[in-house]
Amino acid sequence: MAGIVSLVLALVIVAGFVGGLRPGIVGLLLIRPLCDRIFELSRFDLAGKDISYGAAINIVVIVAIGLVLYRLRNRVQITLWHAWVPFLLVTLIAVFYSPVAVDAFRKFLTYVSYMAMFALPFVLVKTERDTLFFFKVIILSSLAPVAYGLFQLASGWDWYQDARIASTFSHPNIFAFYLLTTIATVLSLLLSQRFQLPAATRKLLGAYLIPLLILLVATKTRSAWLGCVIIFTVYGLIADKRVLVMTLALPLLALFVPAVRERLADLSTGNEYVGWVQDVNAYAWRKLLWKKAVAYIAQRPLFGYGLYSFPYYSPSFFPLETERGVDAHNVYVQLLFETGIMGLLSYLWIFVRQFQTLLRYLKLDRPALAMSMTMICVYLVTCYSDNILEYVSYGWCYWFTFGIIFADLSQYRVSVLSPGQGGPDNSFAGAMQHVRTA
Repeated sequence: MAGIVSLVLALVIVAGFVGGLRPGIVGLLLIRPLCDRIFELSRFDLAGKDISYGAAINIVVIVAIGLVLYRLRNRVQITLWHAWVPFLLVTLIAVFYSPVAVDAFRKFLTYVSYMAMFALPFVLVKTERDTLFFFKVIILSSLAPVAYGLFQLASGWDWYQDARIASTFSHPNIFAFYLLTTIATVLSLLLSQRFQLPAATRKLLGAYLIPLLILLVATKTRSAWLGCVIIFTVYGLIADKRVLVMTLALPLLALFVPAVRERLADLSTGNEYVGWVQDVNAYAWRKLLWKKAVAYIAQRPLFGYGLYSFPYYSPSFFPLETERGVDAHNVYVQLLFETGIMGLLSYLWIFVRQFQTLLRYLKLDRPALAMSMTMICVYLVTCYSDNILEYVSYGWCYWFTFGIIFADLSQYRVSVLSPGQGGPDNSFAGAMQHVRTA
């Protein structure tokens, strides 16, 4: 049954792309967040390799960007997605010396798909209406996962281990980070000085934050809780000091919520590994894993051991997992191990370029772009303690969201450099002129 459902969902997404790039992307954004668990249950064999329908969808996305790549020529912000080239080049080279070359190449294609999702809005977004349309699609895509998550919470059915809510995703952490991006997107729209949303829409978005926050707590993902506190702290500083006071008081109030109290209490026990006691908490488990990995990293610091080699080598150096491989649970450790310093620096370069661009355009819409910068900071924080690069459905949502943001800024710049070609209203063109001369 799962195989039939997976095939139907994959065919619907592919059919959308046959109808055009825009309907294909809309279908992908709306359907893909529902598919993680279904796709995992319906893998198929291809040339002796275990393949999921998600991998097939990856190929569709990559082909889509390949077919429209020529349309990105002469775009002002083309260097933003070109910032991905060093990282993709390093990871491609790392495929060839990986001990698991086939799996490594599949992982490389996942990274290419992230770049594709970031680049596609530069073709799709031509007007302010397009920007708002795709932001609406991003938010609408969360409705079904949120509805199912609320059903899980209310019914107690289909909970993840330790009574955590994962919704349609394969792990609560993935759902938590997905919710975090949705929350930040909603707050960005509410903060924006450019997008004049109707009062009813603003109220609806504000009300939607309530189930999003409830489910974020129910995922019991501590790093996502920290990210949420950071996001609302910045929101409070920018828009409403009452929200700031509430956010600062929230950690104390949260201790009265049993789920939060239990998760935080977990960190106070099982902090030491003495060689025979293996009952350590999740953070201590991670720190031990990273400590053991560092000794390996020091032997090949420049280019590492090859893409996707961490799970392959981890049984040989990690005492708590000697039978099967584990992921690094830290993007920075993972990249250092697999691609060395070159891989890590090229990955960070993507975010450096994004920060540079946002700072350049900050005067255009300071509140919303400040929230965008906060979203990047939160993403980098979550990279410290989780396998962010492995979460494809979340990664597509995150990178497409930022593609919308930067494609929108690109259109404003084009409208200033080429006036009279369908740009925004004069007041914002004037703001952009100020940006250029600042």
